[in-house]
Amino acid sequence: MYSIQGGKTLQQILKLFYLSGIWQSNEESKYRRISKRLFYTFFAAFCPSFFATNSFLCADRNEMIFSTQAVILASVIYVKSLYLLFKKPEILAFLYDPIVVHSIETREEYERMSKKIKKFMTFVRPYFLAICLTAASLIIIELPIFSADKGLPFFISFTWNDSEVVYWLAYLFLSLSTVLYCVINFSNAIIWYIMLNYSVEYQLLGNRLRNLGVTIAKNQNKNEKEKKIGKPELKQKTINSVPQSKKFVENLIVLVKAHRNMTETIEQFRSCFSTLFLAQITTSGITICVSVYNLAFSSNENILQTEFYVVELLYGVFDIFLVMYLANGITDASDQLSYCLFESNWIEQTESCKKYVLIMGEALKQPLELVVLIYPMNLETFMTIINRAYSMFNILKSFQ
Repeated sequence: MYSIQGGKTLQQILKLFYLSGIWQSNEESKYRRISKRLFYTFFAAFCPSFFATNSFLCADRNEMIFSTQAVILASVIYVKSLYLLFKKPEILAFLYDPIVVHSIETREEYERMSKKIKKFMTFVRPYFLAICLTAASLIIIELPIFSADKGLPFFISFTWNDSEVVYWLAYLFLSLSTVLYCVINFSNAIIWYIMLNYSVEYQLLGNRLRNLGVTIAKNQNKNEKEKKIGKPELKQKTINSVPQSKKFVENLIVLVKAHRNMTETIEQFRSCFSTLFLAQITTSGITICVSVYNLAFSSNENILQTEFYVVELLYGVFDIFLVMYLANGITDASDQLSYCLFESNWIEQTESCKKYVLIMGEALKQPLELVVLIYPMNLETFMTIINRAYSMFNILKSFQ
């Protein structure tokens, strides 16, 4: 048996959560854990509150639109922070669930699935590195030694403030909030990793269904050949001691239970993160729309500001695209199970055994689809979000 553990990148992310204090160890006192959670709960709320204030008080119309977008984006990240602070046991339970870790029987399957997961994590690393570098640049380039206009990170003019003390406090808190939000965003990798492994587990289950009866037949042929060449019988109990059809049904029952357990686990995962997924679905269109608007109508004199809008657009797209893509992968993988079952050696079994296969085949014809409220999580919903963003952009452009 082979198993796939979380890679080095995932372990470093978990370690970062503990080092930053977002997650607390069991060795800490109860009051210390509660105080840390309360601190991060209120501190993380500063960023959306500040952008909301700036959207009302700033004089520039484009900055007001950007601040409104930032409120929406920061609110979604704030929801992620609440998940990290108060859903740690559930997150770790999903991450280290046997379904995610897998139990793979053959070396070939293990290498193939490991390669698929490593390929995905290879994409995740530069994605988060780009976010961290962008955040660091936003903080540094607005420092007074590099800028004389006393602006704030994210190119906030802050013209409605006259106090030097308020300016430095706002700069400090906004900079720290930016760092905190970068750390919080690393939780995306955990969610993506879990969802990817659900589709991988469905593929492994499909392979086991496809091999039903095939292994038994091969072992029987092997035993017959051994008898013909005069090899001594094995002392241990062999597969021949059990009728082929009975062994087929026993293996089928095991896989039926595994499928049921997997379906229940994925439903628990969907239920746990439904609030976050709903927030992403309902707000991503606005985020993408305003990002395109900023690129189209903001001043192009500041190259760094333009680059920031590009990164913001890519973040808005990928943040919802990957969730929809991975959820769609789960649906596609579960949809293949009925085909895998009928590719097995079921046709050579007894009539009663065939009835079990047909009943199971009908049950597997309905693929598992993750639905949040009324929104199915698939690529079709993603395209709907993009079309909605385009429509909102046209409306916003008409007021330009």
